[in-house]
Amino acid sequence: MFDKWQKKERLDEEWEKRFFYGNLLLFIILGILWIRLFYLQVVKHSYYLNKAKMRSIVSYVIKAPRGEIITADGVVVATNRASFQLYLDLENLRDEEEILKKLSLILKEDYGSLKERFYLAKKVSYGRVLLKRNLTWDEVARIMVRQYYLPGVIVEVEAERFYPYGEAYFHLLGYVGRINKEEYENLKNWGYSPEDFIGKKGIERLYERYLKGVNGRLEIERDAYGRLGKVVGRTSPIPGEDIVLTVRHDLQMKAYELLKDKRGTVVALSPKDGALLALVSMPSIDPNKFIIGFEEGEWSNIINDPKRPLLNRAIQAYPPGSTFKIITALAGLEAGIVKGPNWSVYCPGYFPFGSHIFRCWERKGHGTVGLKKAIAQSCDVYFYIIGAKIEIDFLANVARRFGLGSLTGINFPDEKEGLIPDRSWKQKRFKLPWYPGETVNISIGQGYLLVTPLQMARAYMALANGGYLYKIYALKGIHSKKGKILYQEKLSLERKIEVNENFYQWVLDGLKSVVEDGTGKAARVPGITVWGKTGTAQVVSLRKKTKLMEHHAWFVSFAGNSTPEIVSAVLVEHGGSGGAVAAPIAGELYRTYYKLPPALPKSEVKEEIIEEVPEIEGLNNSENQNYGENSTF
Repeated sequence: MFDKWQKKERLDEEWEKRFFYGNLLLFIILGILWIRLFYLQVVKHSYYLNKAKMRSIVSYVIKAPRGEIITADGVVVATNRASFQLYLDLENLRDEEEILKKLSLILKEDYGSLKERFYLAKKVSYGRVLLKRNLTWDEVARIMVRQYYLPGVIVEVEAERFYPYGEAYFHLLGYVGRINKEEYENLKNWGYSPEDFIGKKGIERLYERYLKGVNGRLEIERDAYGRLGKVVGRTSPIPGEDIVLTVRHDLQMKAYELLKDKRGTVVALSPKDGALLALVSMPSIDPNKFIIGFEEGEWSNIINDPKRPLLNRAIQAYPPGSTFKIITALAGLEAGIVKGPNWSVYCPGYFPFGSHIFRCWERKGHGTVGLKKAIAQSCDVYFYIIGAKIEIDFLANVARRFGLGSLTGINFPDEKEGLIPDRSWKQKRFKLPWYPGETVNISIGQGYLLVTPLQMARAYMALANGGYLYKIYALKGIHSKKGKILYQEKLSLERKIEVNENFYQWVLDGLKSVVEDGTGKAARVPGITVWGKTGTAQVVSLRKKTKLMEHHAWFVSFAGNSTPEIVSAVLVEHGGSGGAVAAPIAGELYRTYYKLPPALPKSEVKEEIIEEVPEIEGLNNSENQNYGENSTF
């Protein structure tokens, strides 16, 4: 009996222990659950609330319309137009292949090409894939009536960039393109979205932060099946600011028309302040193509085109030819070699120097030549003689004072500095001394010398205004959409070039005579005074095994009534003679500036002087070397 009681007591104690530990375990589990619940409901309340909200509310970027770009005479040359875009929302796209099959039927496009386009775009997209731009009204209607069966398919109306004048403004305005991953990572903190288009070149790139605007945001409810419901929140976008250029539209279009079938560039400046009046480079491409897309093989053809349509020739470096002779003339005057306008030499058509024979373009010679006639007739022998007597470092210094060999201030990222060679440059570059014959060659704008058309226009600008070397600028002002002027560009004088006023005047007399009765007759404009200098520059073509000389045609000039009002530089690649090819273009540009009728057809021009490229006999390759088309160091 006692044993039974003890056994029962032990069982009771064991059950009590089990009950205790069971309750303790239950308490611990409840405690853990309570702590977890507290953590989720209190500590992480904001996190999970936002996450829940994100799953039920979709947020879309509303792209801000870019600011417009307007010329000084009020013509809008870059604007926006409404465009329907088709996106696929990757987060809500349940069966992408099924959706693509449906879209191929709706859009009447091949499924294979649509699928390929989707997967290519998906590689560079973040959240949404742009499947097709510029949907037609009919395509939009067919998609919208089937919206219920197309989860993840979104049609949006966006302000798309549009360039009304196409390739005429490409090298000035640049273009906009889809932001890439690297750009997005750098700019996302500045309000950019993965779907934004940003300025890639030219004015569009330079003033991106003003043109961009501020994106808006749209919040829409979405159900469990991914279907969009009512709008629950909207922040309107703020349009970008408008850029007003110094460029005159009539001059820009005229330059484009004159260069349309050529390879070259025309730039025009105001000598009063360095304002850019026109900049055209040809060949060119339509900047709208970067938005609507290139057809198959089209982009490959562009980048492999030997004419290089993507190259802005206004800021590339070329040998200047005889347009450089005005620098040689001023250096000769300053050095005391040219002792006045009447200091003369005899030109028999050649100039012997050591073992070399430097020939004038005029084989029979110019006879006795003073400064004015030497500039007007572009007598090479006159400048050879200066080159034989002057130090290269002195000549280089004068060239640099006029802005050659340095950036112009326009701030285009791909602008070249060109090359003004001197003794130290050659020693550093080739580990060789400078030879006197090389200075003779440089004196007529050949040899190692390289300048950009914009630099040459700027140098002549300083001649036209009495020595004021301004930085080139294209921005006149920044305006808000309400017309308020937010910023206005100010003059930027780089330096005042100190040169004897008589030297300026003597050179100007020569430049005036170039157009009146010299090599630049084709640039004459009735009732307007034109000062200018032709040039025909040799270029060694490195693309050919032969040493064939292909000539670039130059004409750099300025025009006005009592005082110069416009400066221009015209370069036609492989055009031949500057007097025959480049000078007429400048003349037509000035006629447009002064609103005069066009000149007579070329066949009706009775008198024309064609400047030829001189030959140099016996000059070895190390002393007469050009480094190919558009090269620079």
